Amino acid sequence: MKRSIVWLSVALALLIGRGSARAEGPPFELKDGDRVVLIGGTMIEREQESGYLETRLTRRYPNRSITFRNLGWSGDTVEGISQAGFGSVEDGYKHLVEHVLALKPTVVILGYGANEAFEGKAGLPKFLKGLDRLLKAIEPTKARLVFLSPTRQEDLGSPLPDPTAHNADLALFRDAIKGEAGKRGATFFNLFDLIPDGARANPRRPLTSNGIHFTPFGYWWWAAVIDADRVGTITVQSTGGIKDVGISLNFDTSFKKLEHTETGIQFQLLDATLPEPLPPGRRSGSSKGSHEVSVSGSVEPGRYTLKVDGKAVKTADAAAWKDGISTSNGPEFDQVEALRQAIVAKNQLYFYRWRPQNETYLFGFRKHEQGQNAREIPQFDPLIAAKEAEIARLRVPVPHTYELIREGEVGK
Repeated sequence: MKRSIVWLSVALALLIGRGSARAEGPPFELKDGDRVVLIGGTMIEREQESGYLETRLTRRYPNRSITFRNLGWSGDTVEGISQAGFGSVEDGYKHLVEHVLALKPTVVILGYGANEAFEGKAGLPKFLKGLDRLLKAIEPTKARLVFLSPTRQEDLGSPLPDPTAHNADLALFRDAIKGEAGKRGATFFNLFDLIPDGARANPRRPLTSNGIHFTPFGYWWWAAVIDADRVGTITVQSTGGIKDVGISLNFDTSFKKLEHTETGIQFQLLDATLPEPLPPGRRSGSSKGSHEVSVSGSVEPGRYTLKVDGKAVKTADAAAWKDGISTSNGPEFDQVEALRQAIVAKNQLYFYRWRPQNETYLFGFRKHEQGQNAREIPQFDPLIAAKEAEIARLRVPVPHTYELIREGEVGK
């Protein structure tokens, strides 16, 4: 015999998780139609391999069409030194500027200073002069500028060197970049303080592989600095004559169709944005955007299962549900991971488009040998466009049906 379960309240709240730094200067917001171009050294180039920053910014604006193009180049400086190839430094600089201008960006995110800081305080005037030159060169785009500071070198202990002296130099470049952003009325993000100071500050899971280069987990971590979400709650009362039932929601969540069933309670949620992606290697866990489900009132002893779209995502006893249980698995998290994978695939295709292998044979001084194959490079464009369409579809949340069902009555 099926037994009715009396639920006096169900609460859902957004889990805030760890804090994130706020932008200094103008608020950081992307607009519909923005074309975002990222330029800089290794930190920028390798971001496209994990896509955490782009994923977070894309999910924040599900109804805005925003494109991202990563022009980062490992070891690069404001002079475009890594892009010189077989030419001069000036050729590398020209290569960088031409690609930025060709993309007609409305937003440019700059991540320079880490390589220049190896020259110490003596290299600061040269860096600032080069930065000013680069910014003037891309000024015709009228793009909004976002400056990222270099990060502190993580102290991973012996046998790696003590980073204390180098971090002092990096701090000088951080402060200089902050000053340049302020003079231009641009947004500045301080990534230097993202990495804690001190030996083996996070020994169990360091953010870098060698003190300098971020791991995938490190990219997941630092992306949160730029993705600062709003958090809040609202309370709505149920309808349909269900007495004494209240629902507390994240204000970016739409709620409807609360109803009692013969086996428990059922309702629908439509989040305004997808949750943040989970850390690499994790299929569940704490995540901003998680729903915390709790029940109060006369809850019969026993075990209860939370199902989303008919699929069980969590089972616990009544006491645990009364304390509140967060859910960081389910279709919303599958969708944001699919979004991230689509972004990574798009970035790879674009990388092949703007930095093809054997470029010397295709466009350089040996193009007389294989230059006829250069016609294949534009064939990446429709592939990239297809991935952009997939990203546009995946960034939009869809409604999901939640059920809390007493164990033993599931499937009845």
